[in-house]
Amino acid sequence: MSPTYEHAVVTVALSDEKLEEVKQKYSTVFYHPDKQVPEGHLQVADIWYTDWAGLPPCVKSLDQIPRTKILQLSSAGANNALSSAILSSDEARKQIKVCSSSGMHVLSIPQYIVCNVINLYMKLQIQLHIARTQSVWPARDRVVKEAGTSGEAFPGNRFLMGKTVGLLGYGHIARETARLFQAFNCKIIAANSRGDRRPEEGYRIPGTGDEDGSIPEEFYSTNDKQSFQTFLSRCDVLVASLPSTPQTTYMISQEQLESLPYGAIFVNVGRGDLVKSENILGALESPKGLWGAVLDVTDPEPLPQGHPLFTHPNVIVTPHTSGSFEGYFDGGADVLIAQADRLKAGKDPLNVVDPSKGY
Repeated sequence: MSPTYEHAVVTVALSDEKLEEVKQKYSTVFYHPDKQVPEGHLQVADIWYTDWAGLPPCVKSLDQIPRTKILQLSSAGANNALSSAILSSDEARKQIKVCSSSGMHVLSIPQYIVCNVINLYMKLQIQLHIARTQSVWPARDRVVKEAGTSGEAFPGNRFLMGKTVGLLGYGHIARETARLFQAFNCKIIAANSRGDRRPEEGYRIPGTGDEDGSIPEEFYSTNDKQSFQTFLSRCDVLVASLPSTPQTTYMISQEQLESLPYGAIFVNVGRGDLVKSENILGALESPKGLWGAVLDVTDPEPLPQGHPLFTHPNVIVTPHTSGSFEGYFDGGADVLIAQADRLKAGKDPLNVVDPSKGY
């Protein structure tokens, strides 16, 4: 007998319109944005829609949620939910499939990447700092001077046309990023574990991304040292959107950042433990090293007060906010709605996370 998915529990705040859409897809929707779910609702819940933390504190044992089969997160990352006390056991992982909302963040993260590469290319981070903190006209010569050695090397506005953008990891975020950079006449290359071209899987917003994986002109393997080094040597802009796994932790070294082409930018929107902050600083200070960096994630996170990355003239640091957008939980509810359609058709759920990999 096929499992049923009639009763959904929602523990995040939705707009009235989106909540009504969800109610059209499930027989019963228990709406508890305060995370206080009555025992009666726990007992019959089939599928949950929660924030990044997963099941709420009121769920203390599997006995309370005997029918729960799917936990739909509103986040792309599942590490926090998987490491929670309730979901860390083998028994829980056999009973409950944890699903991410990977795919919805194409609404914000790719445009964050493109806009901040352009910000660095135009030295806007320096111009805005002078104008806002001193209420003075940021004269061109002063902007170039404030940029230091990077300004001496590139005194004018830089342009994207003809640059090679390398996507480290080629999931939903990277595919939409590739599509946007392609519009600036950039060359696109990508690196993944196998170095192969693959179709896009999981939840996808129509009109976004790279469904058949055809945009990159070449793929490289991160598991092949020579292939990976060739990839890095071509990247005028290196964009990392990898999850945190044992394989990706400190995967990038200072030496590798220094091997990027002269004038390269490193962008990290995945997880901060891909590269140590001191290695980014070292590469930035190397005569032939990194030209600039855009960091929405850092190691450690948050960066300690007074860290030199905050004030480096060619670095933009943001507090892990690139994935936030207006109507965020409504966006994740669209994944929950898509799940309903698949489950009713007898298909496997979308975006199932492999606990051994963490994504």
